[in-house]
Amino acid sequence: MKTYFRIFCYVMIIGTFTGMYSCSPEDQEKTNVLFIAVDDLRPALACYGDGLAITPNIDRLAGEGALFTNHYVQAPSCAPSRTSMLTGYRPDEVKVTNHATHFRDTRQEVVTLPELFKKEGYTTISLGKIFHYARGYNDTQSWDEEHFLKGYMSGYILQENRDIKGNAASSECVDVPDTAYLDGIIAEKAIECLRSFKKNNTSFFLAAGFLKPHLPFNAPKKYWDLYDREIFGDIDQRDPPENAPSIAFHNCQELRGYNDTPDEWPLSEEKEKKLRHGYYACVSYVDEQIGKVLKTLDELGLRENTLVVFWGDHGYHLGEQNLWCKSTNFEFSARSPLIISAPGEAKRGITIDAFAESVDIYPTIIDLCGLSSPNELAGISLEPLLQDPVKKWNDKAFNQFVRPYRAAIGGKEPMTHMGYSVRTDGYRYTSWYNVASGSFEYPELYRLTDDHKISDNLAGQPDYAELEKEYARAVLDYKNGVYKKTGFK
Repeated sequence: MKTYFRIFCYVMIIGTFTGMYSCSPEDQEKTNVLFIAVDDLRPALACYGDGLAITPNIDRLAGEGALFTNHYVQAPSCAPSRTSMLTGYRPDEVKVTNHATHFRDTRQEVVTLPELFKKEGYTTISLGKIFHYARGYNDTQSWDEEHFLKGYMSGYILQENRDIKGNAASSECVDVPDTAYLDGIIAEKAIECLRSFKKNNTSFFLAAGFLKPHLPFNAPKKYWDLYDREIFGDIDQRDPPENAPSIAFHNCQELRGYNDTPDEWPLSEEKEKKLRHGYYACVSYVDEQIGKVLKTLDELGLRENTLVVFWGDHGYHLGEQNLWCKSTNFEFSARSPLIISAPGEAKRGITIDAFAESVDIYPTIIDLCGLSSPNELAGISLEPLLQDPVKKWNDKAFNQFVRPYRAAIGGKEPMTHMGYSVRTDGYRYTSWYNVASGSFEYPELYRLTDDHKISDNLAGQPDYAELEKEYARAVLDYKNGVYKKTGFK
């Protein structure tokens, strides 16, 4: 009983939803938006071809909308990725490349995606992690209401973990209801919001930001029980690519910050399996919470007038290239899921292989809702692809990340390099801009297979000299802000 009382008290500190809004009858003609963000989610979903994942609800959403197989974030880390998507600007444009800088300090005039909807008379509500979750990283002018900004993100249940200040165990498996952890609460609050919107005929932009599968991998026991741990023994592409520069990697500092992660490296096979098991348990836990929200949307009759966007804020390494977590310019870190289910005449159950970037989400959402931005956005609307998914589209996607690692996480060290990366059909090229010298160095060129596996580093090989030159020019143009997307070819 003491544990559940603590859980109750913990839930109460994060606020009580009180929003009861009304609007004029003509507001009902507006297209509503349900935006779902999932933290640290790579395409570990059955609908993306992951044979291990048990994700029936997200799979169902994909069957009702459009699944983008080649979606790339602008920066594979929470704060810069979310800032870029929500402002519609690339990281260098909005000047947010770490977890310490707030875009209101660098680009005060920016009108964020939810802020635009708020200006248009929508009720905008943020639940969980939409902007970066750290204290002080919210943006009150974007929302009518924000919730869970003071929640304890790790959300441990076991007393042995709660007694530790900071990061305790890297995973937790406890036989508790879904609402014992924050994502279950977020789903309940989203449902409460939807019912209020329906009752009051409110046009809404509701953003639900689920925290898992971010570390620690904490989920109710029933989601762990979905999987046999032994299926997680094989790590494909375990070894780093040959001839890759050391700057491309990190020391897995995020994972090492948990008290049950040994100093000795590499991890034992049993530890690897437990971590991978925990990650997938969290994915299934979040899938179930999303399913509850979507079911309510249907039951209330709101689905036919609501645009649903499902987005992972970046990818994730689970031992591939001898890496764990995000914060690289490799494919596993930069690629994440994107599903758009639009009301109206959009095609259903389609797969889109064209390159899409997170900066495209802002213009796509406002396009589908009949709005326009007061600012010139960096991305372009993906709406034409929803109508014609096979027509040739923009042929590049860019992302970037800084070194050293501590320059990105908290800005505790000065940046020495910014790695700029371009993904094209069949290749990924990365080059590292040296801040002191003002020049690029440590080039990386990888050939990719259809299942996103990469070759060894081909940079410097004569057979790829022309290709390398072309991609070097592309990242230079991107870095200098002269690259412009074009849409259909």
